[in-house]
Amino acid sequence: MALEPDIPGELDESRRCDPHDVALKSFFLGPQSENADWFGEILRGVVTSYVSWRRRKYPCDGRAISDSDQRLPEFRRRRAELVTEVHRLLHRFEEEVPKFSPRYVGHMFSETSLPAMIGHVITLLHNPNNVSGESSRVGVELESEALAALAQMLGFDSARARGHFTSGGTVANFEAMVRARRRMEHWMAVGVAAIEEGMEALSLCQAAHMGWEMRDDLHPHLGDEQISAFELSAHNPYEAAQVIQSIFGATYRGPVILVPDHKHYSWVKGAELLGLGKEAFWSVKLDERGVMCVEHLRERIEEAHDKDRPVMMVVSVAGTTELGAFDPVDEVQNLLDRLARRKNLHVYHHVDAAYGGFFAADVCGNWESCGLTDGVCRALGAIRRANSVTLDPHKLGYVPYSSGAFITARSREYFANSVDAPYLDFEAGTDRGPQTIEGSRSAAGAVATWLTARTIGLDADGYGRILRRTVQARKRMQDELESCKAPTRIIPATSNVLAFCVAHDGEPLSVTNERTQRLYEAFSPRQESPFFVSRTRLRFSEYGAMLTPFTGQWDAEADEEELVLLRLCVMNPFLDSRETDVDFPAAFARAVDRYSR
Repeated sequence: MALEPDIPGELDESRRCDPHDVALKSFFLGPQSENADWFGEILRGVVTSYVSWRRRKYPCDGRAISDSDQRLPEFRRRRAELVTEVHRLLHRFEEEVPKFSPRYVGHMFSETSLPAMIGHVITLLHNPNNVSGESSRVGVELESEALAALAQMLGFDSARARGHFTSGGTVANFEAMVRARRRMEHWMAVGVAAIEEGMEALSLCQAAHMGWEMRDDLHPHLGDEQISAFELSAHNPYEAAQVIQSIFGATYRGPVILVPDHKHYSWVKGAELLGLGKEAFWSVKLDERGVMCVEHLRERIEEAHDKDRPVMMVVSVAGTTELGAFDPVDEVQNLLDRLARRKNLHVYHHVDAAYGGFFAADVCGNWESCGLTDGVCRALGAIRRANSVTLDPHKLGYVPYSSGAFITARSREYFANSVDAPYLDFEAGTDRGPQTIEGSRSAAGAVATWLTARTIGLDADGYGRILRRTVQARKRMQDELESCKAPTRIIPATSNVLAFCVAHDGEPLSVTNERTQRLYEAFSPRQESPFFVSRTRLRFSEYGAMLTPFTGQWDAEADEEELVLLRLCVMNPFLDSRETDVDFPAAFARAVDRYSR
């Protein structure tokens, strides 16, 4: 399938970019590698500086590789083999999906920023292991500074917030589960010890949700050993559970996790890995907007309380995988605050903002001009009130893989573990090694994020401006699709993710889904396509409140249990550039019209 030809045009004033947008162009290599010269200069400077540092460090040690060594035939042969294989590898990667191009609107990655790539390369040269300060002097410092910048972007008190970088959002979500379970089990143990001492008369759920204030009131009257005796994770959990049951006089069936129906698959994985079982995974329905129904969340919490099942955590999503939608984080937190205030039931709240969290850079007091809806702005503004959050800089942070982050609002909920390694010298309260699920951790993601924060800026004039442009590009893409001849049906969007299908009036879903599949194959990443998209499926069992009226727009016969959609992640900062010779949104709409016939 041939690419649509580029039609050169003279660059007049109407096509010139705003000077502020032009400044942001310095942070990307560009679709045609326009910034290649000075990017190459920087990389050459990086290598020169690194080599010079190695030579200066211990100059009296002498050379291990002599000039005569380098002239040996075998040495030269090996070096030539490496060069050959490098060229082969470069050639193979020319078959990779061109994610740098505005023609790529598929999954949640795009062009990586120059500061991020440079930070990544510098870190790879030094290869620090952020498991502890003794194996990464500088890396752990930069990680702390990068986390403080992310925490400030989200509205946390950066002096109190704690966290670490992970390989991605999946592990960051696992980290949240570990903290939520540890807090719940600790409060339960304090409650059991208090009951044993005749200090309190608590139910199992009351103990599991007692809150830090009650815990701090009870703790001085109870010894640490006495509390530890009832810690599930400190002993055989099955035997400890039997002791807890005998004290509460009720069967302990374990906690539940409340996550909306559009959850990321990592939550199911996590429930299994923590040994909670799939039964502990309680879904919360979605409303007509395709986001968490807060009323059903309230009902689920009451149901868990009635069954004496502690709620280990509630999860909100800020930027869903399917649609980039935002749960009403503010309404969820308001509900949890009321439960804490009126019933003394303190429930752990985690926000999975792996995709959408970076939009907070544009919301900081800038609601009117950020291009997001008031509901999304309120959700982003409420993240600071939650217990913890997941971020993925390798998505809307434009940082190379792999770079995720887990952040808690306060340190006492971060320090959940007390493991040790005889060969590592951990500094208490500083090193993250005892607290992380992953052992060895590269500093590359943290340093890449650090350099982007220092140069682009995690504020409305930096990342905010970049992401604002992506929302504008999504709106422009939507306008072009709505004006093309094909009967496009577009799911209401709230960020820079656009999902749609082409459906004629009265046709059954099976016909619509088949057409969507053909369109997906026409734009397949597995071949040379004019554009690259992704595909998602929304099931009526989960999205019914939204899908029923949506498919009713064309009186669709519901002969299938799902609706297949093309999914566009409009992330490329140059997709709607005025200066390119191709109008990408218009060209994409024409391609959809052509291939949907």
